[in-house]
Amino acid sequence: MKKMFLWILVGLLVAGLVFWLITMPGTTRNPVLMLLIGIVFVVPPLGAFWMLYVSLRQEKHPLPIILLAFIPYTFLWYYFERVRPGRRLLSKL
Repeated sequence: MKKMFLWILVGLLVAGLVFWLITMPGTTRNPVLMLLIGIVFVVPPLGAFWMLYVSLRQEKHPLPIILLAFIPYTFLWYYFERVRPGRRLLSKL
């Protein structure tokens, strides 16, 4: 329950950051903010494609994960909650 609340909080923070960046006046004149906006909008599709690729190859039932790929930044949850714990298990063998 605590992890779920943390992931929801991270998602809301990213959404708030994106809203702030888009509505802030003068964003287009600042190259650093334009780069940050580009990163914020380019990373989710790339992460979703990675999540789809890994889930199709490794998951027994990939349909729920495929549906989650339509939510931005879900690939972070997938990596930290599904992929990374599996790596720890393999390193103990």
